[in-house]
Amino acid sequence: MRFLYDTSIFVYARGTEHEHREPCRALVRLAAQGVLAGEASVELIGEYAHILRWRGLDGTRVREQARDVAGLCLLHDFGEDDLRLALNLVATHPSLRVRDAVHVATALRRGISVIVSPDRDFDGIAGLERLDPRDAVRRLVPKPRERNQCSTA
Repeated sequence: MRFLYDTSIFVYARGTEHEHREPCRALVRLAAQGVLAGEASVELIGEYAHILRWRGLDGTRVREQARDVAGLCLLHDFGEDDLRLALNLVATHPSLRVRDAVHVATALRRGISVIVSPDRDFDGIAGLERLDPRDAVRRLVPKPRERNQCSTA
């Protein structure tokens, strides 16, 4: 199943104790192991780097951690058509923040119908299902194939 990451997944995964920290860490671990292949806008990396810098990390650590996150995602460029859609989404969804609209536009324009995020502001957007990180592993990780129990005589 294709899905888009929200920046909050990576923020919670590296953050302090929170109800979303462990589910987000599990998602990041599975991505690092190659079990999950999520997608993101390049804008997610910029937003993540901004948050890290705001929290006081030095430039070298910001660069390293942002590159690490970029390596876990299939990244999509963000262009003029994405921007137009994001701004239209902001105009039609009063509770949707601009950064979140960027992620929604990225998903919708690329045919991605699921975003993994604890943020309820993504709820109610046509064509997009928000998947809470606490449910994401169960829904996104491929199930092992059941063994075919054939007997031979």
